[in-house]
Amino acid sequence: MGLSDEALEKKRSKGKRGSVDNAGRLKKLLTGSGQQTGKADWSAADPRWLAGVVHVVTRLGGAVSFGYSRDGGAYSVSIMLDGDRETLWFNGGADIDAELEGVYATFETAVT
Repeated sequence: MGLSDEALEKKRSKGKRGSVDNAGRLKKLLTGSGQQTGKADWSAADPRWLAGVVHVVTRLGGAVSFGYSRDGGAYSVSIMLDGDRETLWFNGGADIDAELEGVYATFETAVT
């Protein structure tokens, strides 16, 4: 049993373009977003520390993502490296720049 012409075209199109309906996916992702009630706010972090953490982790071949707890009351920093994943949590009232500096310093020693 073969694929219909429409299904074949969709499959060919997807292979050429990558993911399809990204706008729809993003809209779905944003539905219900912004409901956090906590006090963690990444915009309060120094962008140089955010970029620094990204830089040192990716230099080692890893990936990093920044987020919040479900209620928005805590920061999360997830680091993926060599098939392992660790998520660091910081209270919303933490000195987030000092915390990021600590993460940066830990990885910087491995990079140099």
